[in-house]
Amino acid sequence: MVKYVRYFSFLIGIVLIFGYVEKTFAQDINLVATVDRNVLTLNDRLQLTLTINGTQDANPPSFPSIDGFTLLYGPKITAQTSIVNGVVSVSKGFTYVLQPTAKGKFVIGPSTVEYKGKVCTSSPINVEVVDTPQSSQSASPDLEKLVFVELSTDKNEAYIYEQVVLSFKFYFQKGLPISDIDYAAPATKNFMEEKLGDQRQYEEIRGGIAYSVLELRTALFPMVSGELAVSPARLKCNLVIQQRRQQDTPIDNLFNDAFFDDFFGRGQKRYPMERVTGAISLKVKPLPDQGKPKDFNGAVGSFNMDASIKTQHVKVGDPITLSMSVYGDGNIQTISEPLLVLNNEKDFKLYPAESSTQITNRDEVIRGRKVFSKVIEPQKTDLKFTPVIMFSFFDPRTGQYKTITKEPMPIVVEAGEQEMPIQLTISGSNALLQKQQAQILIKDILPIMTNLSSLRNQGDSVYKNPFIIACLSFPAITVIASFFITRHKERLQTDIGYARNKRAHAIAKKRLAKAQFALFNNTPAEFYSSLSRAMADYLADKFNISAASASGDNVSVLLKQRGVGDDIAEDVSHCLTNFDYRRFSKDGGTKNEMDQSLKLAEQLITKLERQL
Repeated sequence: MVKYVRYFSFLIGIVLIFGYVEKTFAQDINLVATVDRNVLTLNDRLQLTLTINGTQDANPPSFPSIDGFTLLYGPKITAQTSIVNGVVSVSKGFTYVLQPTAKGKFVIGPSTVEYKGKVCTSSPINVEVVDTPQSSQSASPDLEKLVFVELSTDKNEAYIYEQVVLSFKFYFQKGLPISDIDYAAPATKNFMEEKLGDQRQYEEIRGGIAYSVLELRTALFPMVSGELAVSPARLKCNLVIQQRRQQDTPIDNLFNDAFFDDFFGRGQKRYPMERVTGAISLKVKPLPDQGKPKDFNGAVGSFNMDASIKTQHVKVGDPITLSMSVYGDGNIQTISEPLLVLNNEKDFKLYPAESSTQITNRDEVIRGRKVFSKVIEPQKTDLKFTPVIMFSFFDPRTGQYKTITKEPMPIVVEAGEQEMPIQLTISGSNALLQKQQAQILIKDILPIMTNLSSLRNQGDSVYKNPFIIACLSFPAITVIASFFITRHKERLQTDIGYARNKRAHAIAKKRLAKAQFALFNNTPAEFYSSLSRAMADYLADKFNISAASASGDNVSVLLKQRGVGDDIAEDVSHCLTNFDYRRFSKDGGTKNEMDQSLKLAEQLITKLERQL
């Protein structure tokens, strides 16, 4: 019996394993046709690849109809399996090599494949055959079609403070060896920006050519209305192209093999390239005045709110911790505290709220949660509910203001301990009566003192001794200090903007120390690089923006919005521009000028630290 049970269990395990494998590999089946180029000459050869994605068991697809070409050889069959984020992808490719026979524009027709009753069809591809150049040896590849860049946003119009996704894409033909990539991000003046996820890498088919794509995404939040511009992005790289050598001698014929070229790196030509995107113009609309709630504080996005209390049974004057959590899509860090609606201002005593911010998604859009912890103290026993909570925001998708209202939560307030009031002065017409009663009270409690000599100074009391007071106060001071230190550390870990603000001055001092060392070694480029980085990083940390956004014009606007004087703001903007110019200029200036620049940067950072 045990033997049959084991056999049956083994069969169930096999079925489950095969079912899991089938489910893991199951995906949509599609057929994709690609070529290695769209434009070629009569002496070139065209490589056509038909790829079946989703399976490796299908039969070869039908060969498409092609005019103006003859098939040289093929197909060369390749199979590929990849695992990305736990998802298994399989594909099977069939590669053909074609020779053009005539000049003109031709269309490679669609190909089809049938798999388990499903028929997949590829898209047609347009190719062009042109005249053969006179000197084929000196012909260079068309780099404009091999490598290009694009800069785009997910929308052309947006409201102020609305989230806009900026995408930079770097396209290069699949299989091309690209090296030494140097990316210069676009300047985003009058925007706050947040990085969205890590660099993305994927493949995209354009015009029948397979490109590898590197994508960088950034969330932008416009701070002013009007026509705002995003400057072009720049990318520099080197493209390594394998060149064919002319065989002159038998020795050359022996060692001019592709194996030796690849192994020793012979015949490789490096093409330095620079690609620049176009600028982007974004129309930013101001928030409408119609329908704006009185408690609106500038929150733009799509939000929701939760609220809760830790205890419901309290006494008069006891604290109640009210937790209000606002979450959704938008600039979470700039959200203000929700409003408490009081029927009577004397019903509750309110204390300033503490907040913590958590970003929960940085891949597609900025999404997160901001929690406000507010302490309220009921002042009456007849209070049955907490105040109503209201939070208003502007939803750019509907173009309307929305208000979230959380109904009051039930509480039970009991009477606290009664305290006897102490009256030290007498006023009014009843002063004589009050004085008489006070005399009777003293006579009943205190004996008549007849020995006046006993009314002398008995010495300092123990509780007045400074040493005793210090010893008694030390534990309380330690507990309070530990509380504030713990809160400070927790906020440094949870609130990115607070952490950057607190550490900005210390980091700036380290950068200035590096500049001082570069000044001592008389290296102007390193000196101005350290100064520029010290100023830019300091301002970026203070405003919680990226260092790339800390440009001269952008910083001047932000400083004036924070109430910094115009003279200081202009000096900071001028220094940032001057340092960047000196950094890349061959004329680094004299050592005396470098020393003056260092002193000016130190003075400006000190002034900003006092005002920000």
